[in-house]
Amino acid sequence: MFWVIKMIYSENKNGFSFALDETVFEFTNNLTAQKNREVYEVNVKERAPIPKLEAGDRIILPVDEGMVVYADKDYVAGELDIKNMGGDFSSREGTVGLVAIERKGKFLLICPENGLHSGYSAVKKGELYDLSVYCKKEMKVFYGIYRSLKEMCDSYKKIKNVSARTLNEKIKAVPEAEKLIGGGKFWIWNDNYDEIMYSDHNCEENPNTGEALLDIADSLYNSGIKKAMFGIFFNGDSNSVEALYKKYGYIATQYDNYNDVFNPAFLDIVPNNRVKNCDYTFRRMKDYPDGVQVDQNGSLWKAWALRGFDGKMHSQNTLCPVVAAQRMKEEIPEIIKEYPYYKGRYIDVYGGTISVCHSKEHPVTLDECLAVKKGAYKAIEEMGLIVGTEDGHELILDEIVYTEGMHSPVYFRINDAGRNHAHIYNEQQKEHIDRYMTDPSLRIPLWHLIYHDCLITFPYWGDTTEMYPERVKDKILFACLYGCPPLYSFSVRHFKDYKDLIVESYKKITFVTQKTATLPMTDYMVLNDDYTLQKTVFGDKYCVVANFSDKEMSYENFIVAPKDYLFLCDGAEVK
Repeated sequence: MFWVIKMIYSENKNGFSFALDETVFEFTNNLTAQKNREVYEVNVKERAPIPKLEAGDRIILPVDEGMVVYADKDYVAGELDIKNMGGDFSSREGTVGLVAIERKGKFLLICPENGLHSGYSAVKKGELYDLSVYCKKEMKVFYGIYRSLKEMCDSYKKIKNVSARTLNEKIKAVPEAEKLIGGGKFWIWNDNYDEIMYSDHNCEENPNTGEALLDIADSLYNSGIKKAMFGIFFNGDSNSVEALYKKYGYIATQYDNYNDVFNPAFLDIVPNNRVKNCDYTFRRMKDYPDGVQVDQNGSLWKAWALRGFDGKMHSQNTLCPVVAAQRMKEEIPEIIKEYPYYKGRYIDVYGGTISVCHSKEHPVTLDECLAVKKGAYKAIEEMGLIVGTEDGHELILDEIVYTEGMHSPVYFRINDAGRNHAHIYNEQQKEHIDRYMTDPSLRIPLWHLIYHDCLITFPYWGDTTEMYPERVKDKILFACLYGCPPLYSFSVRHFKDYKDLIVESYKKITFVTQKTATLPMTDYMVLNDDYTLQKTVFGDKYCVVANFSDKEMSYENFIVAPKDYLFLCDGAEVK
């Protein structure tokens, strides 16, 4: 059954309206809605009816774990242009198949029945954003009004008949994944990373972290960090994986990329160290140009750009999803045969979108692409590996255990965040993070109210737990409130200065996530007008109350310290 609501539908000469209590949403169009149990549906061929937005409306978008913009406010661009947002409901910009409008405490759900063939845009035009939902083929679009975000998300699950594979089920398939429950992720970079990867000449320096990686692991272990996954980027550091596992019980995953195809002609214009030491780059050269994805105009799709000796950026190309799946099945077993102590595979980019390929040799439709990608991830699991990807979305949810980036909404990230993974923020970057990423009125646990018990969601490696030391308390609060583990990414030289911060934040976050990671988020509430006091509930058992303000706040019979959280189990404080 759907939520029993008293939503009123009315038709008029200009269109129709939905209302709940005193809140009304007016639609101007020539379509009509039909009641379907406790929601309404409209048959749509291209553009779904959208109500006229008003000043003060909060637009809720499915960007990564969820984000909010106010309809009448201006925002400054970071990684992407926040004044021109959108994407298919099968991408990091559309991780779940809905958009919503919050008005006067009521939530209007707009939900196309087929997320693979629909999407949205939110573009600032004049004083207000223009919100649009498009359908690539004829389908039903569902509408409902709710008194809470939880009610809306519960209704979405019923509309879409959500029955996702849980983390507990995934752990049964790959038991090593249990070490992510109450654990954290670490990417550690050699101090010469930038000089090698972005050099203006070829050099022979080794970018591997080598013994420094094991020294840091030893220090973390002796500081009480017992559960961790280490990401390995350069192939030479694969030699440390066995020691990480045998000595500390730490699991390791190797970075891999089946999206970015390196044009061999780049050997004359970009640092060759990228090819010599990035195993995935070397393996991808063979797929240029025959394996590259082709757009409808017959052009090769572009991908992640590399900085050349001339200081300019040179775009790689995108591997066709079908070819990528073939390469995974060919290459990964051989790598694991050589390094059997790898327990996971981190597949960058591949989980971010579903797309078509117009190549005559390997054409792919949207539906075929989805099936191919799900099959590719499933094949990695069947190799006994923990499957991780970048961002991700609900259509590939059953095949992945964790994602990096979902806990860092992409429109709130700093500019060029993907190249900032070995750095502490500078002052300009901190200013951008202050505006949006740490603003509790703009973050919202949309994903978690639907799928929290199905996926581990880390921050992005350009927006990690320690990158903004002065704001680490806010990072801790969001992580605990949403039940998300920490991710750290730093250069070897930074570890000494930030070790205490890393250890303390890890312990504060995992104290909560050890208990909440595998549970559904069963409630979410904003407890005051400025969004600085918020509450989540996991499994109807554990409760987290986060105080984002600089003053004490009260919750029931408890006092929540400034920039701190309260953790309860069945109403009693967990200590």
